[in-house]
Amino acid sequence: MTWEDSTVSLYGKIYWCLGLSFLPEEKRYYMMVFEREPKTGNCARILFHYTSPSREDCLDHFVKDPYWDGKTFYEVVKDMEWIDL
Repeated sequence: MTWEDSTVSLYGKIYWCLGLSFLPEEKRYYMMVFEREPKTGNCARILFHYTSPSREDCLDHFVKDPYWDGKTFYEVVKDMEWIDL
């Protein structure tokens, strides 16, 4: 999930997770998680967006920040269903 794009279902909602990516022009790494709009498939809201010059910092925030309705990645991962689109 941290190195490639993934789609997951959690508590009845679909999320797109953009894995760790590098922006060479800015010399920064970033990660994002979007909630998918059920009817259109578009982005309903950005759950997580983080950029940093350090990839370790990006990964640390991805797993430790409580952006899943107040819970961290490790607190909800057991409830996620991985989806192949």
